[in-house]
Amino acid sequence: VQTRPEWTLMRELPMTSLAKLVINAKDVQFEDVMWCGKLHDYNKAFDRLTVKTERPQKRFEDLNFFNVTSADDPILPDLLQSDPTVTVIATDHVLACLITAARSVYSWDIIVSKVGGKLIFDKRDGSQVDFLSCNETAQDPPNADDPLSINAPIKLGQEASCINQNFSQMVLDQDRAPQEMEHPNPFEDEEDSSVASGAYRYRKITLPGNPKATSDFEQNPVSLIVRTEVNCKMPGSEKHLVSVKALNEFDPKPAYNWRLHLESQRGACLATELKNNAFKLGRWTAQAILAGCETMKIGYVSRQQASDPWSHSILGVQTYAVDGFAEQIGLTRNNMFGIVRNMIDLVMTWDDGKYLMLKDPTKSVLRIHEVPWETFLEADEDEEEE
Repeated sequence: VQTRPEWTLMRELPMTSLAKLVINAKDVQFEDVMWCGKLHDYNKAFDRLTVKTERPQKRFEDLNFFNVTSADDPILPDLLQSDPTVTVIATDHVLACLITAARSVYSWDIIVSKVGGKLIFDKRDGSQVDFLSCNETAQDPPNADDPLSINAPIKLGQEASCINQNFSQMVLDQDRAPQEMEHPNPFEDEEDSSVASGAYRYRKITLPGNPKATSDFEQNPVSLIVRTEVNCKMPGSEKHLVSVKALNEFDPKPAYNWRLHLESQRGACLATELKNNAFKLGRWTAQAILAGCETMKIGYVSRQQASDPWSHSILGVQTYAVDGFAEQIGLTRNNMFGIVRNMIDLVMTWDDGKYLMLKDPTKSVLRIHEVPWETFLEADEDEEEE
């Protein structure tokens, strides 16, 4: 996103300042508002995969995967209007991006619309928030000089996103009937039922106020409704929810090669991935916490040939307790919800309008601009015409 002369810079926040934003997470309240979709059991056979028994990853090209904006969600805006206690709506993708902003290197943006004293945290359709990065935080990140290369950052982001979609479906136990939620998938078309399996959990999250704050709004609790995603559940338990994600290897080197080192140096491999993909792993963990998942299943997916970005194999799957993994990567609930609460409080001090939160592409800075209401609408209209 290129800034424009008519935009007004409202605030510039060094990313380091976000680490200081905390509230007492023990006072955060969660309430289920609606469950949609269906949950299959996780297929435990994938836990037994090894490099020697690697399994080719299927491509589910006949399924539709959704990451609909908050404003276009058929449920969120209605909940915002109908519940007077709700001030904010958002998706787990957007909030997780904001929560882990300090870990990011590449530029991304979030749109916040304030209308009648209520906030919509959103993304541009097809924006960077929709895609996963690959080795974004590595010492030697992917080269952006040749955008047509299969290993260019944008190409790797698309590849990583497709791998995760396919992986989320492949690890399901299709032999058992899924648990049907109270409501169907909200994005399912009556004429086309080929939607990816998974559940959307709409949660009302109430963040405590600060008694020492100067404004009435900051002193009082604030409630937001968040659309979260749950991929599957553990067999034999309707309440043991699982988040399924996949790391991907695109250019194995002799010194670091999953096929050579994953079995014997699994801990070292994870440590390297935590260093190379700090933002992505942080986002996944934040999303799992927002959705109330107990477990994360992280797959290791590698290209079958380094020159082929379309064919992949699953080399193994590791299991982590969400809270334990969050502690390992230094993601605390106090800071997570502190960031969300402070960003809400900040925008609520401004007039109704449209605001853009923009990660600087070269600096560790988050800038918030007020932009005209029609900003970005032209691009959406052009896409619809096409």
